[in-house]
Amino acid sequence: MLTSPDHQDKADIVAGIDKLSCMIDPARLRLLVALHERGTVHAAAGALHISTSAASQQLATLAREAGAPLTEADGRRLRLTDAGRVLVDHAYQLFAQLERAQGDVQAAVDGELGEITVGSFPSTISSLLIPAVRAVRERHPRLRVNIREVTTADGLDELASGDLDILVDVDADGAPSADDPRYTRVPLGTEDVVLALPTGHELATGQTVDLALLDGQDWVSTIDGDACDQLLRRACASVGFHPRIRHRASDWTAILAMVEAGMGVAFAPRTALTSVPGGVAVVPTSGRDVRRHVYAAVRRGAAARPAVAAYLSALEDVAAAG
Repeated sequence: MLTSPDHQDKADIVAGIDKLSCMIDPARLRLLVALHERGTVHAAAGALHISTSAASQQLATLAREAGAPLTEADGRRLRLTDAGRVLVDHAYQLFAQLERAQGDVQAAVDGELGEITVGSFPSTISSLLIPAVRAVRERHPRLRVNIREVTTADGLDELASGDLDILVDVDADGAPSADDPRYTRVPLGTEDVVLALPTGHELATGQTVDLALLDGQDWVSTIDGDACDQLLRRACASVGFHPRIRHRASDWTAILAMVEAGMGVAFAPRTALTSVPGGVAVVPTSGRDVRRHVYAAVRRGAAARPAVAAYLSALEDVAAAG
């Protein structure tokens, strides 16, 4: 195991990297950061859409540019050296500054905000992203907003790679924390999650339902491990049971159709209930509110870009009005 360098050693490493920063290719820095985040050269190469052999060559070139070994063998894998970890810390700061620089350049172009791509999941696309597009068109008719449906894991990868400019998601395992050096989070409020029951269910006629009474029921859930599935499991665990999930789907129309058919009960965010089948009753839970927390994430520094700032502002206004 490596021992930590003393204070002077660290200072020397930082000073050396600062002097050489103008000689280091940012594209290769992104590869080093991807290795740090994903753990293997193969995974890092895949995230940046290059071959593993090309990634290895670029890491070797980056080490020559930096003038210090950045990786070392750890069994069949590579791990970062102390110099590599210091360079990763600098890379996060550099990428944030590049985002701010891009924003300053865009701001200098009179009246032209350009184009951004925003990703989210279907219910929030309908309830939040599209109304925000309408709002931002009135203020900035020359701003072009592209909308893309993504999952949380893919969305964060696409945000990091630059394929997305903004990701709108809900809190779950794997979501970036407030102090994540890669991203800035903008809270967009909460939305209620309610029970969907077949109208013939014995609990469907109540004003509310005690979640504990659904122990032993069959459930319909979303994709295993996604944010809604996590919320279902945690809510049930808080009242003492684990849900018996029989069916899964990513589409709320299909989930509600299974509920209507008597195949199980489900949790659903209110924003997903734009069209409720006649055979489905929607009932809040009693005793505690079940909600999911919605946020927007951008690459750190990107909020200074006028296009990103304009759409974030529209998102906040729509969320506040809702």
